[in-house]
Amino acid sequence: MPANELERLKTLYSYHILDTLPEKDFDDITKLASEICGTSISTITLVDKDRQWFKSEVGLGKKETPRDISFCAHALHSPNEILVVSNAKNDYRFFDYPNVIEENGIVFYAGVPLCAENGLPLGTLCVVDTKPQQLTDRQLDSLRALANQVVGQLQLRRNNLELKLSQFSLKTINAELERFAQVIAHDLKSPANNIIGLTELLKDANEYQLNEEGLELVGYISDAAHQLKFLVDDVLSFSRSIDFSEEMLSKFSFQELGATVKSMVVWPPNFTLVLQGDNAQILSSKSALVQILLNLCTNAVRFNDKDKGVVTVEFISDPDRYTFSVTDNGKGIEAKNSDKIFQTNYSTQAGPDKMNMLGQGIGLSTVKRLVNKLGGDITVSSEPGKWSRFDFHIAKMNNGHYQLP
Repeated sequence: MPANELERLKTLYSYHILDTLPEKDFDDITKLASEICGTSISTITLVDKDRQWFKSEVGLGKKETPRDISFCAHALHSPNEILVVSNAKNDYRFFDYPNVIEENGIVFYAGVPLCAENGLPLGTLCVVDTKPQQLTDRQLDSLRALANQVVGQLQLRRNNLELKLSQFSLKTINAELERFAQVIAHDLKSPANNIIGLTELLKDANEYQLNEEGLELVGYISDAAHQLKFLVDDVLSFSRSIDFSEEMLSKFSFQELGATVKSMVVWPPNFTLVLQGDNAQILSSKSALVQILLNLCTNAVRFNDKDKGVVTVEFISDPDRYTFSVTDNGKGIEAKNSDKIFQTNYSTQAGPDKMNMLGQGIGLSTVKRLVNKLGGDITVSSEPGKWSRFDFHIAKMNNGHYQLP
């Protein structure tokens, strides 16, 4: 046993490869090693606590053998060298091994240690034969190169596994966060709605009994409750934007998308929504696009100071992406704020909206997050006091993947 055996085993187990099914990438390497070295047997051997287990083997016909009669276990003691046994029958270390003295037993062995990133040996890539043999320098160099490929495959396999576990953990966490946000939103919105209703009732029932200061205080309470309600809605939207997945894809037209958004926005009587663009079929996440356009259109209404508001949504389908724009004739955005408005918790400080509510800075960060997840980006241009325009594009899908330009 090597002096660092416990640490070596811990490293080996971190690869989660013992007792896994055969894989072509490893089988190809053992076949090539056997052909290059001219041996009847080749294995990728991983040395466990009491056994040696073969991730891949050619010509052996076994999945594992005891460690105490293992050639590969000896190779672990010199991880930077190839262990070569030209004739095991004449070697004092192996001459009495059962797998040597048996009929058609091991005579020739050459094993290259498979070392992890921390330098600890996991096992070997070895070639074995039933007759004495010598390998040329070129064959030994080729065996070293193939061993490097095995280590690379092991590392790649572990990285992919860790990535999948990480993605699973993130998806679980995101689902829990969304459920938590929904519970909190419900628990906060209910009292907020009660406060709004009670203040309206108090105002109507006591309009002539309350003086100007009392009515103003009631108004402050109502405004604060509305502010809380908007904040809760924004937090809930932000939490949902974290968990977008490609499983949400569907086909729909621009007119269908526009009609959905139009029905969800509270449009004042003096506001007009204009939809411009071809009616091409869109393959994307409709729920994500609705959330993006709903946020942009709602902001266009809330922060519009004109007597007659106009919100224009344009759409173009290019060969590799979909392009949208949302333009309004509202207050506009100062150039110094154009890069900041998409940051979480940043407000443009454009003043209160049409309901005398201040923005919380969550909405546009949600929009940018969703656009990025759809393989695109979003920009803003504006002339303060006259208009604002948000342009964003999303990538088209090709075989389940974003077709980036």
